[in-house]
Amino acid sequence: MVDGQEVAAVDGSVNQTKGEYPHVLYFFQALAKTTTGHQCMSAEVYTPLMEMENNEQTTAQMRSHMLAKHELEAAYKLIDERRIRLLLMDGALYHYRIDAPNEWEKLRQKALKEDVLLVGVSEEITTENLVKLSEFSSYERYPHTYDRDLLFGVLKQGELLYIEEIQHKAGLQSVWVRLSTDPAITGFDILMEQAEYRDRIAEVLLTLTPKDGRGIPLWLDMIDREVRVTDALVEAMVEQYIHPQLKQRFFTKKRTSRPY
Repeated sequence: MVDGQEVAAVDGSVNQTKGEYPHVLYFFQALAKTTTGHQCMSAEVYTPLMEMENNEQTTAQMRSHMLAKHELEAAYKLIDERRIRLLLMDGALYHYRIDAPNEWEKLRQKALKEDVLLVGVSEEITTENLVKLSEFSSYERYPHTYDRDLLFGVLKQGELLYIEEIQHKAGLQSVWVRLSTDPAITGFDILMEQAEYRDRIAEVLLTLTPKDGRGIPLWLDMIDREVRVTDALVEAMVEQYIHPQLKQRFFTKKRTSRPY
């Protein structure tokens, strides 16, 4: 609980059958769940075979859109049903704005109306913002000078770093923090309208993260494990719901019939 209200997290997963494009099925699933156990899910099955025009690039974009859309829809349902104070989301918030702008704006407005703190937690930080500062200009000539590398082992556990000069995500504020004994930094971003809660959010994230863990809030990791669409689940779904003739015609590779 935070301020007498619930803490929750949302994550999504996608997996596919083993056929060759476009003879594949994609399985999407998203889960939003409070630490008290209340949950909302969103899921869908998609195949490029249903599209009049498609290619692998547009399908990749569709994958990103659908995964983000289902995460946002599950999060919206949860906020609508429960009194949520803090909602953790997997990855930076700006990717939702890019991949599913309509659903993102709907959730953003809902969160502001219901006073829900939206927090995007990033574990793989590949930004290169520090080298733009004069203090780090000597590193600029090196390729892939990521912020995570420059800050590896620099922050103390529980220490937060916010730099005004490198904020460039419109409507969002980005922060780096070290949440465990792991020397790698974790990033989180928040809505600009909720920037006053930045330090409070960092304190809650520190509380939710195992001291000797990998630096990610435990509840977010637990949602990731629970929502994952595994290969075994994909195979079971195909066996149960796809007619054998359709499976043979569209989704079975010829090579699987080799006698060796």
